[in-house]
Amino acid sequence: MSEVLLQRGDNSDDVRTVQERLTELGYSAGGSDGDYGRKTVEAVQAFQAAYGLPITGSVDTETWGALFSTPAEDPTAHDPSEGPTADALIDIALKQVNDRYVFGANADESDPTEDEFDCAELISWSCAQLGVSFPDYSVSQIDAVAAAGLELSVAEASGIRGALLFRAAGHNNTQYNHVALSIGTGDETIEAMGSAYGVAVGTIGNRFTRAGLIPGIIYP
Repeated sequence: MSEVLLQRGDNSDDVRTVQERLTELGYSAGGSDGDYGRKTVEAVQAFQAAYGLPITGSVDTETWGALFSTPAEDPTAHDPSEGPTADALIDIALKQVNDRYVFGANADESDPTEDEFDCAELISWSCAQLGVSFPDYSVSQIDAVAAAGLELSVAEASGIRGALLFRAAGHNNTQYNHVALSIGTGDETIEAMGSAYGVAVGTIGNRFTRAGLIPGIIYP
């Protein structure tokens, strides 16, 4: 296993250097104050997810190497000629980490710098950045998946990057419907999680009830 170099609770110039590099690469750590807090953890998790590294939220030697051996230009940029791929969708969503959660938000799909989302708007906005139209409401999203004959089990979706995960209201005593994107690692998501967390990397666990592929997105 790689040696852990920096982790939550640390406070140092090295943390500040990591925060600055994450920001340069498009993953907001909420500033560069040298304090390894929750937002830095989330930014590191998003970076790790984009690069196919273990999603720990700590900076180990492998993560450090990936951070500082990559060129300054966007290393996760996708060739438009490839079309709206699931990889591109996830990379767009990951770069919204630590953006604000606003219940009922109406994200401006023409604004590539949008920074306020609810769970469904993060997904419809991310799709729009790739030229794919997808409904704004979570129930409408899973209905669109079903209508296209693209439903999967949650277990299947957990291993598919960019698959849609849906939770019906009432599941595990929850009040509202919710929707997230699978990162494809088996148990991680990127989602607009709630006002306390904003856009964050989450876990699948037993949180979701339905799943499927998004019409118009190209999956491997």
